[in-house]
Amino acid sequence: MPVPDKAIIPNMTSHDFFEKTRESRIDKLREIINETPTGNIEKMRQITEDLQEETSYDEDENEYKACTGLEDELCHCDMDEINCSDIVLWMDDPHLHTADLVIQIKDFKPIIANFSQNAISRLHKNKVLPGFEKYVSKLDFSYNHIRFMDSEVFKPFTNLSKLYLSHNNLQTFKKQVFEPVKDTLHRLDLGYNRIKSLDDGIFEGLTNLEVLSLDGNPIKTWKKEIFKGLDNLKTLSLDNCNIDDLPADIFEYLPKLTGISLRENPFEEIPSVVANLKSLKNVDMSITNLTEIRDHAFAGDSSLEEIILEKMPFLSVVRDCGFCGLPQLKIILLNDNKQLIEVHPNAFGFIKSEPGHKSAAITNFDIHGSNITTISEHMIDYDKLDTFKVGGNPWKCDCGIQFMMQEKFLFKSDSVAPKCASPPTLVDHHLATVRVTDACEDARFLGRSGRFSSVLGLALLAGFLAIGAYYMVSSGKLEKLVRQVRKEPEVSYTNLQAAGEDFALETDFQPRPAEV
Repeated sequence: MPVPDKAIIPNMTSHDFFEKTRESRIDKLREIINETPTGNIEKMRQITEDLQEETSYDEDENEYKACTGLEDELCHCDMDEINCSDIVLWMDDPHLHTADLVIQIKDFKPIIANFSQNAISRLHKNKVLPGFEKYVSKLDFSYNHIRFMDSEVFKPFTNLSKLYLSHNNLQTFKKQVFEPVKDTLHRLDLGYNRIKSLDDGIFEGLTNLEVLSLDGNPIKTWKKEIFKGLDNLKTLSLDNCNIDDLPADIFEYLPKLTGISLRENPFEEIPSVVANLKSLKNVDMSITNLTEIRDHAFAGDSSLEEIILEKMPFLSVVRDCGFCGLPQLKIILLNDNKQLIEVHPNAFGFIKSEPGHKSAAITNFDIHGSNITTISEHMIDYDKLDTFKVGGNPWKCDCGIQFMMQEKFLFKSDSVAPKCASPPTLVDHHLATVRVTDACEDARFLGRSGRFSSVLGLALLAGFLAIGAYYMVSSGKLEKLVRQVRKEPEVSYTNLQAAGEDFALETDFQPRPAEV
């Protein structure tokens, strides 16, 4: 498109010339939009945005020197990291908009490259740390304006294992973009872009990918083919994607998936796939719309070890056997649920459950910052707990929770010590310092009756001992008993006389001396 005469300014630099040309093209398209029927306006607006992003800074011929060692250096290089995060250039163009840098340090091998929080809009082939790509293992482009990625932009990155592209403007990308790093990439973060759909098999070939984040993308349709080829994926994050349900077979192509995060989605029920995925070990459904945890809500064919349900705006109760059927469950986090007022005494099946349905492996149980006033002493095996965080709840300090006033519950691992909210005499008292007798009337009664019973028992015992001693002495049984213990023979006159006769006989049989 020819440049309008009004855009030509004497002594204009090549960069200024390019900017004027681009602006002229955009203005022309805006005029077209204004004259376009309503049905095509959105399409034309999209074209304008594409043009603005595609042409922006493409012709920047400036040379950016990094890691000069000067006080005002563009990027800082230290050890094996180049840090170009949140770079301020000059007032009228404050943010870095390219990764095409000339590193001034000889023999530098950047393993970590951080370009986060800048204004980079496109990733060009051979213009991302040219000459140093082969060293980079972790590459961070989060919080930029990236809308386009050249198909072979990552081809020189032969050791890339972690790639962060979250909080950008990506709407789509080609399958070929990640093809060059299919054997090395272990973590990929595409969260909080503008991706509305994903093609079938878009990640196919990334057989070594273990962690994938698609958080915050307005993806309308979820189907199992999206994840085809991710044979070794272990952790998947789908936070804040406006998901209210998931197909039962959605994770069919993820045989090694052990962890899934579904935070900030409008779920009103536990998806069946969560309860029936055999490989699943941990699930986070915090900040969802669940109102209650029903009987065997998570029980199925899974082997869940950790469940996180925090900051739930509507969760009010955990029903009878709500967490039953999870024999491998170790960690349950119910923190900061302001509407949660009840956890059923049999929530884990300790009081009554079918064989094999008791969740007896619990080691971490946290209900910090919720609205619980009491819990059952028989709900779980508290002696097996490594952490038991209950601070920030309005505890009713009475007989119902007197077991929590024992010395073993010091709550040292809790950031906020649990306090009594009632009765009035104990308000704001730390639970660990409350005496059971002050909180429980039954304990006071049992204490008094216990002391009386002890004194009475000792008195009765002393009386029985005295009567027994008198009887033994008066009946002569005591003397006989003593004699039996000592085993002394009875001595009489007959025995003494017999002993004398035996001595005389021995004398008669002695040989006499010869007569002289």
